[in-house]
Amino acid sequence: MFNLYYINYAKAFEIAMQIDNKLLEKQVVDSAVDKNGDVGVNASVPSFSLLNKIIPTLSGEARFSMSKSDKTSDTLKVVSTKSTILEPIIQKAVEIKKIGDDRIGKLIKIKDVQLSIENSDDILGTKMLLSGILKTVPIEGLGSVDLTEMMDIVLKGASYIATGKMPEKIKQNEGVSDKLMVKIPIQVGNEMESQYSISDLEIGPVTILGIYRGVFDYATIRKHVDVMKQYEEAEEQIDIEYDDKGSNNNNQSLADDEKLHYIDVIAIVQDLYY
Repeated sequence: MFNLYYINYAKAFEIAMQIDNKLLEKQVVDSAVDKNGDVGVNASVPSFSLLNKIIPTLSGEARFSMSKSDKTSDTLKVVSTKSTILEPIIQKAVEIKKIGDDRIGKLIKIKDVQLSIENSDDILGTKMLLSGILKTVPIEGLGSVDLTEMMDIVLKGASYIATGKMPEKIKQNEGVSDKLMVKIPIQVGNEMESQYSISDLEIGPVTILGIYRGVFDYATIRKHVDVMKQYEEAEEQIDIEYDDKGSNNNNQSLADDEKLHYIDVIAIVQDLYY
Protein backbone atom coordinates (compact mmCIF):
# COMPACT_ATOMS: atom_id res chain seq x y z
CA MET A 1 0.00 0.00 0.00
CA PHE A 2 1.08 3.58 -0.52
CA ASN A 3 -0.01 7.14 0.13
CA LEU A 4 0.08 9.29 -3.00
CA TYR A 5 1.72 12.72 -2.76
CA TYR A 6 2.28 13.57 -6.42
CA ILE A 7 1.67 11.92 -9.77
CA ASN A 8 2.33 13.07 -13.31
CA TYR A 9 -0.86 11.45 -14.56
CA ALA A 10 -0.10 11.87 -18.27
CA LYS A 11 3.20 10.00 -17.93
CA ALA A 12 1.76 7.37 -15.61
CA PHE A 13 -1.22 6.65 -17.87
CA GLU A 14 0.90 6.22 -21.01
CA ILE A 15 3.36 3.89 -19.27
CA ALA A 16 0.54 1.89 -17.66
CA MET A 17 -1.08 1.44 -21.08
CA GLN A 18 2.18 0.07 -22.46
CA ILE A 19 2.26 -2.47 -19.65
CA ASP A 20 -1.38 -3.47 -20.19
CA ASN A 21 -3.72 -1.44 -22.39
CA LYS A 22 -6.87 -2.95 -20.89
CA LEU A 23 -8.67 -1.21 -18.06
CA LEU A 24 -10.79 -3.40 -15.81
CA GLU A 25 -14.32 -1.94 -15.53
CA LYS A 26 -16.23 -4.68 -13.73
CA GLN A 27 -15.64 -8.04 -12.15
CA VAL A 28 -18.07 -10.95 -11.83
CA VAL A 29 -17.59 -13.17 -8.80
CA ASP A 30 -19.34 -16.56 -8.84
CA SER A 31 -20.01 -18.37 -5.59
CA ALA A 32 -21.44 -21.88 -5.30
CA VAL A 33 -22.65 -23.82 -2.27
CA ASP A 34 -22.84 -27.62 -2.61
CA LYS A 35 -24.96 -29.63 -0.19
CA ASN A 36 -24.33 -33.38 -0.08
CA GLY A 37 -25.73 -35.95 2.34
CA ASP A 38 -26.84 -39.48 2.91
CA VAL A 39 -30.40 -40.36 3.94
CA GLY A 40 -31.25 -43.65 5.62
CA VAL A 41 -34.74 -45.19 6.02
CA ASN A 42 -35.55 -48.11 8.27
CA ALA A 43 -38.78 -50.05 7.79
CA SER A 44 -40.28 -53.08 9.42
CA VAL A 45 -43.52 -54.99 9.22
CA PRO A 46 -45.51 -54.65 12.42
CA SER A 47 -45.62 -57.77 14.45
CA PHE A 48 -48.90 -59.49 15.39
CA SER A 49 -49.09 -62.32 17.80
CA LEU A 50 -51.05 -64.52 15.38
CA LEU A 51 -48.95 -63.78 12.30
CA ASN A 52 -45.78 -64.09 14.29
CA LYS A 53 -46.25 -67.76 14.42
CA ILE A 54 -46.71 -68.00 10.69
CA ILE A 55 -44.50 -65.22 9.18
CA PRO A 56 -41.29 -64.02 10.81
CA THR A 57 -40.86 -60.32 11.43
CA LEU A 58 -39.71 -58.50 8.25
CA SER A 59 -37.45 -55.49 8.37
CA GLY A 60 -35.29 -53.60 5.92
CA GLU A 61 -33.10 -50.54 5.50
CA ALA A 62 -32.69 -48.32 2.45
CA ARG A 63 -30.01 -45.62 1.97
CA PHE A 64 -29.60 -43.06 -0.82
CA SER A 65 -27.57 -39.88 -1.35
CA MET A 66 -28.68 -36.45 -2.50
CA SER A 67 -26.88 -33.28 -3.60
CA LYS A 68 -27.95 -29.70 -4.16
CA SER A 69 -25.94 -26.80 -5.58
CA ASP A 70 -26.78 -23.13 -5.14
CA LYS A 71 -24.92 -20.71 -7.45
CA THR A 72 -24.91 -16.92 -7.24
CA SER A 73 -23.13 -14.27 -9.28
CA ASP A 74 -22.09 -10.89 -7.92
CA THR A 75 -21.06 -8.08 -10.26
CA LEU A 76 -18.54 -5.73 -8.68
CA LYS A 77 -17.86 -2.28 -10.08
CA VAL A 78 -14.13 -1.58 -10.35
CA VAL A 79 -13.29 2.01 -9.36
CA SER A 80 -10.42 3.37 -11.44
CA THR A 81 -8.27 5.89 -9.58
CA LYS A 82 -4.83 7.39 -10.00
CA SER A 83 -3.54 4.80 -7.56
CA THR A 84 -4.87 1.91 -9.66
CA ILE A 85 -3.17 3.38 -12.74
CA LEU A 86 0.07 3.71 -10.78
CA GLU A 87 -0.01 0.25 -9.22
CA PRO A 88 1.29 -1.74 -12.26
CA ILE A 89 4.09 0.80 -12.73
CA ILE A 90 5.18 0.36 -9.12
CA GLN A 91 5.17 -3.40 -9.65
CA LYS A 92 7.34 -3.09 -12.79
CA ALA A 93 9.77 -0.52 -11.35
CA VAL A 94 13.06 -1.87 -10.01
CA GLU A 95 14.06 -0.86 -6.50
CA ILE A 96 17.68 -0.07 -7.20
CA LYS A 97 20.64 -1.20 -5.11
CA LYS A 98 23.23 0.34 -7.40
CA ILE A 99 22.99 3.35 -9.70
CA GLY A 100 25.14 4.32 -12.68
CA ASP A 101 25.16 4.74 -16.46
CA ASP A 102 23.73 1.25 -16.93
CA ARG A 103 20.50 2.47 -15.35
CA ILE A 104 19.82 5.29 -17.83
CA GLY A 105 16.33 4.90 -19.26
CA LYS A 106 15.31 2.36 -16.63
CA LEU A 107 12.08 2.58 -14.64
CA ILE A 108 13.35 2.79 -11.07
CA LYS A 109 12.09 3.15 -7.50
CA ILE A 110 14.13 4.89 -4.79
CA LYS A 111 12.95 4.57 -1.19
CA ASP A 112 13.78 6.68 1.86
CA VAL A 113 14.65 9.97 0.13
CA GLN A 114 14.53 13.25 2.07
CA LEU A 115 13.60 16.07 -0.33
CA SER A 116 14.06 19.83 -0.07
CA ILE A 117 12.70 22.49 -2.45
CA GLU A 118 15.46 24.59 -4.01
CA ASN A 119 13.40 27.42 -5.54
CA SER A 120 10.45 27.83 -3.19
CA ASP A 121 10.76 31.64 -2.93
CA ASP A 122 10.86 32.16 -6.71
CA ILE A 123 7.88 29.86 -7.14
CA LEU A 124 5.79 31.76 -4.58
CA GLY A 125 5.93 34.90 -6.72
CA THR A 126 5.27 32.89 -9.87
CA LYS A 127 2.12 31.31 -8.42
CA MET A 128 0.82 34.68 -7.31
CA LEU A 129 1.08 35.95 -10.88
CA LEU A 130 -0.46 32.82 -12.37
CA SER A 131 -3.34 32.81 -9.87
CA GLY A 132 -4.71 36.08 -11.28
CA ILE A 133 -4.01 38.26 -8.27
CA LEU A 134 -2.94 40.95 -10.76
CA LYS A 135 -5.52 40.36 -13.45
CA THR A 136 -5.11 43.54 -15.49
CA VAL A 137 -2.44 46.22 -15.34
CA PRO A 138 -2.77 49.61 -17.08
CA ILE A 139 0.23 50.36 -19.33
CA GLU A 140 0.64 53.76 -20.93
CA GLY A 141 0.06 53.59 -24.63
CA LEU A 142 -1.32 50.04 -24.48
CA GLY A 143 -4.27 50.38 -22.14
CA SER A 144 -5.14 47.51 -19.82
CA VAL A 145 -3.02 44.40 -20.26
CA ASP A 146 -4.13 40.98 -19.03
CA LEU A 147 -1.05 40.18 -16.97
CA THR A 148 -2.29 36.75 -15.92
CA GLU A 149 -2.68 35.58 -19.51
CA MET A 150 0.71 36.99 -20.44
CA MET A 151 2.45 35.34 -17.47
CA ASP A 152 0.73 32.05 -18.23
CA ILE A 153 2.54 32.07 -21.58
CA VAL A 154 5.86 33.41 -20.30
CA LEU A 155 6.07 31.09 -17.29
CA LYS A 156 4.75 27.98 -19.02
CA GLY A 157 7.03 25.15 -17.98
CA ALA A 158 7.92 26.62 -14.59
CA SER A 159 8.56 23.88 -12.05
CA TYR A 160 9.47 23.18 -8.48
CA ILE A 161 13.07 22.01 -8.25
CA ALA A 162 13.64 19.49 -5.49
CA THR A 163 16.88 17.85 -4.42
CA GLY A 164 17.49 14.96 -2.09
CA LYS A 165 20.09 12.53 -0.86
CA MET A 166 20.47 8.97 -2.08
CA PRO A 167 20.01 6.38 0.68
CA GLU A 168 23.30 4.96 1.94
CA LYS A 169 22.27 1.44 0.89
CA ILE A 170 22.47 2.43 -2.81
CA LYS A 171 25.93 1.96 -4.29
CA GLN A 172 27.18 4.34 -6.99
CA ASN A 173 30.23 5.19 -9.03
CA GLU A 174 33.15 6.72 -7.18
CA GLY A 175 33.39 10.51 -7.35
CA VAL A 176 29.68 11.05 -8.03
CA SER A 177 27.60 13.03 -5.54
CA ASP A 178 25.00 11.14 -3.53
CA LYS A 179 22.44 13.87 -4.37
CA LEU A 180 19.52 13.62 -6.80
CA MET A 181 17.18 16.13 -8.45
CA VAL A 182 13.57 16.02 -9.60
CA LYS A 183 11.22 18.66 -10.99
CA ILE A 184 7.47 19.01 -10.46
CA PRO A 185 5.58 21.21 -12.96
CA ILE A 186 3.64 24.09 -11.41
CA GLN A 187 -0.13 24.08 -11.61
CA VAL A 188 -2.29 26.80 -10.14
CA GLY A 189 -4.90 24.30 -8.99
CA ASN A 190 -4.30 21.03 -7.20
CA GLU A 191 -0.72 20.25 -8.17
CA MET A 192 -0.39 17.72 -5.34
CA GLU A 193 -2.69 14.84 -4.53
CA SER A 194 -4.95 14.32 -1.50
CA GLN A 195 -4.83 18.03 -0.61
CA TYR A 196 -1.11 17.90 0.15
CA SER A 197 1.06 20.94 -0.53
CA ILE A 198 4.56 21.02 -1.99
CA SER A 199 6.01 21.63 1.48
CA ASP A 200 4.66 18.25 2.65
CA LEU A 201 7.31 16.58 0.49
CA GLU A 202 9.96 17.97 2.83
CA ILE A 203 8.47 16.23 5.87
CA GLY A 204 9.94 12.78 6.30
CA PRO A 205 11.30 10.28 3.76
CA VAL A 206 9.41 9.51 0.53
CA THR A 207 9.64 7.01 -2.32
CA ILE A 208 10.41 8.35 -5.79
CA LEU A 209 9.18 6.50 -8.86
CA GLY A 210 10.64 7.64 -12.16
CA ILE A 211 13.00 7.21 -15.09
CA TYR A 212 16.73 7.55 -14.48
CA ARG A 213 18.27 10.14 -16.83
CA GLY A 214 21.93 10.15 -15.74
CA VAL A 215 24.49 12.32 -13.93
CA PHE A 216 24.78 16.07 -14.57
CA ASP A 217 26.43 19.18 -13.13
CA TYR A 218 24.02 20.97 -10.83
CA ALA A 219 24.28 24.24 -12.78
CA THR A 220 23.81 22.49 -16.14
CA ILE A 221 20.69 20.53 -15.25
CA ARG A 222 19.21 23.45 -13.28
CA LYS A 223 19.61 25.64 -16.36
CA HIS A 224 17.66 23.15 -18.48
CA VAL A 225 14.80 22.33 -16.13
CA ASP A 226 14.28 25.62 -14.24
CA VAL A 227 12.49 28.31 -16.29
CA MET A 228 13.10 30.96 -13.64
CA LYS A 229 16.82 30.23 -13.73
CA GLN A 230 16.80 30.68 -17.50
CA TYR A 231 15.14 34.09 -17.20
CA GLU A 232 17.62 35.13 -14.55
CA GLU A 233 20.60 34.27 -16.73
CA ALA A 234 19.03 36.01 -19.74
CA GLU A 235 18.62 39.20 -17.71
CA GLU A 236 22.23 39.01 -16.55
CA GLN A 237 23.43 38.69 -20.13
CA ILE A 238 21.74 41.92 -21.21
CA ASP A 239 22.95 43.72 -18.07
CA ILE A 240 19.55 44.33 -16.52
CA GLU A 241 19.79 44.78 -12.79
CA TYR A 242 18.01 41.94 -11.09
CA ASP A 243 17.16 41.95 -7.42
CA ASP A 244 17.37 38.26 -6.65
CA LYS A 245 15.38 37.50 -3.52
CA GLY A 246 14.72 33.94 -4.55
CA SER A 247 16.36 30.72 -3.65
CA ASN A 248 18.75 30.56 -6.58
CA ASN A 249 21.57 31.97 -4.47
CA ASN A 250 20.35 32.30 -0.90
CA ASN A 251 18.93 28.79 -0.47
CA GLN A 252 21.05 26.92 -2.98
CA SER A 253 22.33 23.81 -1.22
CA LEU A 254 24.62 22.51 -3.97
CA ALA A 255 27.69 23.91 -5.70
CA ASP A 256 27.30 24.65 -9.42
CA ASP A 257 29.86 22.00 -10.42
CA GLU A 258 28.55 19.28 -8.10
CA LYS A 259 27.47 16.10 -9.85
CA LEU A 260 23.99 14.75 -9.17
CA HIS A 261 21.53 12.20 -10.45
CA TYR A 262 18.49 13.47 -12.37
CA ILE A 263 15.26 11.50 -12.08
CA ASP A 264 12.38 12.12 -14.51
CA VAL A 265 9.75 11.73 -11.82
CA ILE A 266 6.47 9.91 -12.44
CA ALA A 267 5.17 9.84 -8.88
CA ILE A 268 6.17 10.50 -5.30
CA VAL A 269 4.57 8.28 -2.68
CA GLN A 270 4.91 7.22 0.91
CA ASP A 271 4.90 3.50 1.61
CA LEU A 272 2.27 2.35 4.10
CA TYR A 273 2.66 -0.61 6.44
CA TYR A 274 0.11 -2.42 8.58
